[in-house]
Amino acid sequence: MTRPDRPNRKAEKARATRRKILVAATRLFARQGFHKTTVLDISSGIGMTPGAVFHHFSTKEALLHAVVDRLGRGLRAYRDTVEQGTPSARTVDAVVALMCEHFNRQPEATICLAALATEFAGTDDPILARIRLVYDAFVDAFAVLLAGHPRVGNPRAAACAFMGAVQGIAIQGLMREDEMTIEELARGFLDTLGDW
Repeated sequence: MTRPDRPNRKAEKARATRRKILVAATRLFARQGFHKTTVLDISSGIGMTPGAVFHHFSTKEALLHAVVDRLGRGLRAYRDTVEQGTPSARTVDAVVALMCEHFNRQPEATICLAALATEFAGTDDPILARIRLVYDAFVDAFAVLLAGHPRVGNPRAAACAFMGAVQGIAIQGLMREDEMTIEELARGFLDTLGDW
């Protein structure tokens, strides 16, 4: 009889718990902000104690950094989509479709970086530089793609504005969930771009 591999099961359970904490923190940071969210808010929302959260994250700030890292991994999918494309409406459509897919899985994750960037803007908190780096993974790739476009004078500014617009769709999606779907909002955005 084979004995179950206890260390692997324990590590798997720890990863699942850590992910559960990160998802809950992302949701609350997006809705309430980092400073207004307590560890008790996070832990009670997922049926844990604050001590259990601190077992996985030594401080609330460590949890914040882990949330930003997790969101950064998600943003890499956008960068990968852009790096595979050419400056065309199809690439823009693909990025917006990816946002809709992410929004439908976890809406708050699509706006959490924007909420955190807004909360920490104008401070000298090191998390702001980290958030910028996460955004830059997409912005830099999209700026390269836009560099050859005849109607784009400043590719980096255009890439930053596009990222803000796509996140704006997600924000409107949360606000207007009873009025229209994220797909309807995305289609409305894409329709405004016309033949770029």
